[in-house]
Amino acid sequence: MAGLSVEFPASCDPVSLAQAKNYLRVDDITDDDALITGLISAATEACENFTRRSFIQKGFLQTLDAFPYFTDTMLSQLAYPPSYYALPKYSTTLWNYSQMIKLFRPPLISVDRITYAAALPNGTFQDMIPQPPVWYPQTEYEAGDEVVDYNGNIQSLVGSPGTTLISGIAPPDFSDELDGITDESAPATAVWLNEGPSPYGEWGNYIVDNVSEPARVFPGIATKGPTAGFWPAVLYIPNAVQIHFTAGYGPTPADVPQGIQIAILRMVADLYENRTPVLKDSEELVPRSVRALLWKYRVLDLAPTRG
Repeated sequence: MAGLSVEFPASCDPVSLAQAKNYLRVDDITDDDALITGLISAATEACENFTRRSFIQKGFLQTLDAFPYFTDTMLSQLAYPPSYYALPKYSTTLWNYSQMIKLFRPPLISVDRITYAAALPNGTFQDMIPQPPVWYPQTEYEAGDEVVDYNGNIQSLVGSPGTTLISGIAPPDFSDELDGITDESAPATAVWLNEGPSPYGEWGNYIVDNVSEPARVFPGIATKGPTAGFWPAVLYIPNAVQIHFTAGYGPTPADVPQGIQIAILRMVADLYENRTPVLKDSEELVPRSVRALLWKYRVLDLAPTRG
């Protein structure tokens, strides 16, 4: 069972009162300011529900009763916990799909904290440790970024001494030391410094994929490579896994796409002009003109998180 709630509401709406009044052409009327403000909030909520997105950034809490566990063979599917409780609806022989956790609602800004009720050693809530992301070729990284290579080692991006390296492209191999870069006049060079085996423990690490929508979280054991992870065991209590994350386009209305803002304004106009519901068919609760603008941003997901 998964739950999703808002911990930290948005600081503002994607559309201001002045914008809405200008769109409605009631700039010189103040009697309906409170009503229009309420309609903006209602329209924003309706559009967020339709798109399954967060517009202005908010803090969310997503809870699970247990981590998705690895399902590979018939033996593992029949292992404890018993099949009547944990046999997944969407199982696979690939570890990453059977253990991924999807975070709603996108776009993800950051995973702030993952806490779980650890079965061992003493049944207390513990924080997981964010693991550096997996290194991907032909990807631009900023100076100072860390990645995990395919041997489970931490690699950090540095530049030549005396120069400022803004970003660099990851090379196909890694350097254990900064060989041949000693001259301060040397051009800025992207060099990956091998920091050695990851200091992260065997359990309690996670990797975030913020490219996909919805964003995904995977277990990671850096000491054995990024593809060898398993989620830790948890106590059998409600909401044993608690994921705190921030999602949205940004903190200000300027960060929200123009198409979404226009959709909200159109819905505000519909609610303002039609004080009683006008239903032409079963879908007119969200006007067609609004849906036409929002379809591009709608998140379609056919395989929800298990757990």
